[in-house]
Amino acid sequence: MKLSIINFSLFVSALLLSSCSSENKEVITLNEIVNHIAVSAELIELSDTDYPDNPDITIRHEKYTNTAMKSITFTQDGRAFNLTISPENTADDTVVMNDIHLMEFIPSIPRCAKGDDYMTLISVVNQEWNRNQVKWTGNALTNALPKNFTVNGELITRIDLARNCLSSYLWELFFYCNVNGKDQVFYHGWFDFPKQLYKDLFEERNHDKFEKFAQHMVDWKDPKNESLNLDLIRKVNESHEVNFINHDNEMYPLHGERKKKEIAIIYPTRYSKMADFHTDSALFATFSSPGFYNRKDPRTTELGRFYSLENVEYRKTIGTESKIHDELKLVFSRENGEETQFIFGGMDFSKLPKLTTEECNSGNPYPMGIGNHPFYEDCESHEKLCSLDNPYFGVLLNKDGNWLDSHKIGIDGPLLHLDKENPNVIHVWLLSFERHALVGHYEINLAKASEKTATL
Repeated sequence: MKLSIINFSLFVSALLLSSCSSENKEVITLNEIVNHIAVSAELIELSDTDYPDNPDITIRHEKYTNTAMKSITFTQDGRAFNLTISPENTADDTVVMNDIHLMEFIPSIPRCAKGDDYMTLISVVNQEWNRNQVKWTGNALTNALPKNFTVNGELITRIDLARNCLSSYLWELFFYCNVNGKDQVFYHGWFDFPKQLYKDLFEERNHDKFEKFAQHMVDWKDPKNESLNLDLIRKVNESHEVNFINHDNEMYPLHGERKKKEIAIIYPTRYSKMADFHTDSALFATFSSPGFYNRKDPRTTELGRFYSLENVEYRKTIGTESKIHDELKLVFSRENGEETQFIFGGMDFSKLPKLTTEECNSGNPYPMGIGNHPFYEDCESHEKLCSLDNPYFGVLLNKDGNWLDSHKIGIDGPLLHLDKENPNVIHVWLLSFERHALVGHYEINLAKASEKTATL
C-alpha cells in the first residue's frame, strides 16, 4: 500500500492535545510544528477470493463486495483531526468526519509503569497487540459529520475506525447502513496509518522514543518472560479464597460473535464441551496482514495450561488513584501439574451486566494487558477512558510471577458478567485467541470459602 503526502503550511505554537477527558488529567503539549503535513493513505478492499474465511460473510450487506473507497486523509485541526474518505466511484460522496481524537488509539505507557522498563514494554506491547475498534453512531455520528453521506446508494448510519493488533500501522475502516432497524456493514477497507504521524503521536503521548518499542509493535517481536511487579499497579488490601463451579465440561452458547467465528476453529474438529480445547493441539485461524482471518496459517496454542482450575482468590485492592478495586486470581494447572496464574483487576465488579449463562456473549470482554482500551467501544467511552490512568489489567504469569504471552498461549482475555439471580456470583469465561471460541467457564462466588452459599 502506498502513501501520498499532501503538504500545507501550518504553524502551531504550544498546540494542546488533551490526552484524557477528566479535568485533572495531564494535558499533552505538542511542540511547535512548522510545515506540518496532511497525509493520505490508500484504502484497499479484500474480495471473497482474497478473504474466504471472513466471519462477516453470513451477516454483511449484499453490497459489501462491490463498495470501494480510494483513500483516507488525516488533517490536523487544533487538538483533533479531520478525516476525508475519498470514493473510488465519483458518483459516491466524499465522506468527511470532523473533530476526531486519535490519541486514545495510541498505545500508552501507564503512569504507574513509568520508571519500570519491563512493565513499560509489556504495557505498550499488549495495547498494540490487542484490537481497538471504535464506532460513531447516533448523535455521535451526527456531530462528527457535516451532513449525511451516501456511498454506493446507501446512507451511512455508522462508521468504525480500528487499530488492529498486527502492527502499529495496520488500521481498518467500516461503513454501516440501516437494514430493518439494524446496522449492517457494507464497506470494509484496510490502510497503512501514516508512519510519521503515528510516530509523532506516540512520542507526544509517551514522552519516549518510538524506536525503543518499534521492533515489538511493528514486527511483533516477543518480549522476554521476566518478573512483572504488579505492586506498581495496585496494593492488595485484603484477599480470600472463594468457591467456584467449573463448567468446562459444558458447551458455550453459539450466539453472536461466537457463532460467526466458528469457521475459525481448526482443531479440535469435533467438540462438545470447552474442555475439548484444553490441549496444546488446539488450532485457530490466525490473523494475517493486513488484517484478516486465515485458516491456511493455523495459530498454535498452549491451551493445555487450562486443564484444571485449582483455586480462585478474590482480592480488594487500592489503585494508584487511591480507589478500591476488585481483582481475581485464578490458578490453573496442566495435566502434569505446571501452574499458570491468570490475574485481572482494577475493576468494579458491581457494574458488570447481570446475565444468564445463555446470554453470556453479551457480557463484557476484556483484553490482556495493562491500561488497555476494550476491543470494541463507542467513541464517547473511548474518549473518556484514559489509558494513562486506566486501572484495568489482565495478565498471565507462571508460578514464579514471570509474564507469559497470552497470544502465544491462546487466550485473549476474560468475558465477564454477574449472575442473573445472585449478585455475589461472577461468571468468568475464557476468550480464546482472537475470541473465536470460549474455552473455559467458571462460576465464582465472591464470598469467603467458609461462607459458601446454598446455590453453590
